[in-house]
Amino acid sequence: MNDDFKNPLALTNDAEAPTLGMSSVYRLFEAFIGLREKNERQHKLFEQTLNRARDSLQSSFNTFAAETQKAYQQMRQEMVGEKKFSLSLLNELLDLAIELDHIVAAKPALAGAGPEGDAVERWMSAIEIQNRKVQDALRKFGIHPYDAAVGTPYNPALHERVGVKRLEGMDALRVAEQVQRGYASQQPEFMLRRPKVLVTE
Repeated sequence: MNDDFKNPLALTNDAEAPTLGMSSVYRLFEAFIGLREKNERQHKLFEQTLNRARDSLQSSFNTFAAETQKAYQQMRQEMVGEKKFSLSLLNELLDLAIELDHIVAAKPALAGAGPEGDAVERWMSAIEIQNRKVQDALRKFGIHPYDAAVGTPYNPALHERVGVKRLEGMDALRVAEQVQRGYASQQPEFMLRRPKVLVTE
């Protein structure tokens, strides 16, 4: 019974020994194993290349993001600096305009004063001309007078309180009188000078 299960490799003299078929199977398995090993090596190589590319892209993106953030911060600082400078310049121009308005408003009457009166009159006319030029410059930059409406609620963002005034029939904390006009830009909420007002008690 044991003779039925003899080892085929032990039959070296038998003509039907499976050496040719077995060697082909072995070669096929060797080729398959070699192919699998080659595939694993290529897969590892591809994975390493992919990781290097990913790391390079991540590094490039991080550098780009950092440089973009730095450029944005620099541009923002420059814009804030320019805005502050422009605002300071507009305030200086506005101070000059207000002072010229006061000078023109205080112009004395010089009727019949002779040659000296004529000279003063010409001088005052020249100041009035300069005042109009300054007012035109303000309008060109979008600066316009801003008057407080009597009876409206007092708002510290829009009005500068310089005193109080009692008015019959008006609630407390309302604009009772404008002492000096203010100035604003084209945007109503952007006040260069708040109007000076008296507020009801």
